[in-house]
Amino acid sequence: MSDGVMLIAISTPNPEELEAVQSYVSQVLPMLTAAGGKSPRRMKITETLAGSSSLNCFTMEFASADAVKAVFESDEYQALIPTRDKGFAQMNIVIAEDM
Repeated sequence: MSDGVMLIAISTPNPEELEAVQSYVSQVLPMLTAAGGKSPRRMKITETLAGSSSLNCFTMEFASADAVKAVFESDEYQALIPTRDKGFAQMNIVIAEDM
């Protein structure tokens, strides 16, 4: 999908709130898929060469940045923010495009 964009989420789950993590993930994935997200990949970072170490990475391809933004600006996603914030000690969500 060379003309598309990538949604990238780098996170640190809160080990004391794994139920919130599972709840967030189980609700956000259908939203992203419904918005046209393709090829989701969840990865655990196994080696850190520089920076913080206990991170996970999620990527998903989209046709446009607008499609991604529509999910995160939706009322449905906004209602998930307290669960996200409870389940993750750190969460960075970005859109990446080819240079």
